[in-house]
Amino acid sequence: MTRKIMAAGIATIQRFGWMPIAVFLAHEICAHVVDGYRRWPPVDIPLHLAGGFAIAFFISGAVSTFGDRHLLKQPDSITHLAVVFGLTCAAALFWEFAEWTADHTIGTRCQLGLDDTIGDMLNGVLGGIALMVPLGIRMHRKDAANQAPEDTARKLADPQH
Repeated sequence: MTRKIMAAGIATIQRFGWMPIAVFLAHEICAHVVDGYRRWPPVDIPLHLAGGFAIAFFISGAVSTFGDRHLLKQPDSITHLAVVFGLTCAAALFWEFAEWTADHTIGTRCQLGLDDTIGDMLNGVLGGIALMVPLGIRMHRKDAANQAPEDTARKLADPQH
């Protein structure tokens, strides 16, 4: 079982890990190479949006990969989206915890105040939602296409159903 979990984790990272890694590298280049946060502070907004999108992409991929390999029950569309949303929110929160910790331990100035921190978390969540909307539409269409024809006929015949 441990090997199956490790294989699924590696497959998830190989297939879906590129996006969060790319956003993290963009953040590091912006912060430490071109001094983008000091030169143009609003660059923080698109990077948090991209980070939320990227982590939601990764989480959704992980849920699907582990479900496809029968390491967890494949959730229905609503549950899948709820897991992605909840874990994206958690990732945004823990990113801000990491910024706060860096500010207080090594003297960075990542957090500019409460408004900045809340805005960063909001932008991360909005980035996740930007992935979840088209994902939810795609999942709904797939669910509708996989619905048994007799279920569709029953729903059309009985609007109360």
